Amino acid sequence: MTTNAMRPLDIIREVTAAWDRSDLESLMTFIADDCVYSASVGPEPGETFVGRDAVRAGFARVLAHDSDGTSEPGEMRAVGDWVVATWGIRKTGADGRSFLVRGCDLFSIQDGLIVRKDSFRKTYS
Repeated sequence: MTTNAMRPLDIIREVTAAWDRSDLESLMTFIADDCVYSASVGPEPGETFVGRDAVRAGFARVLAHDSDGTSEPGEMRAVGDWVVATWGIRKTGADGRSFLVRGCDLFSIQDGLIVRKDSFRKTYS
């Protein structure tokens, strides 16, 4: 099935599975040329990436940032072309204790492609 024929919730399920595998090539098949990605980490706070090439770089940066963790499933809800997805990443602190980074992503989809991904996270300091 092509992305244009997929429902928004199904698109985000595929994106989440690709994210969990750190599969950048699969992720990019769902990204519009003019996509805006507001990451949950970086200097703004977060960091915003505009356009397909910048979004690819932003995805790679955040995947690397979280490569020391294990994904935990969350929930997804869709209203029209808007999807919210919650997620978690289990990490181990410097003290050896496990902790869960929790977050959510807000997606806007047009014509079967993601035009906006806005990410938020709660973490421990």
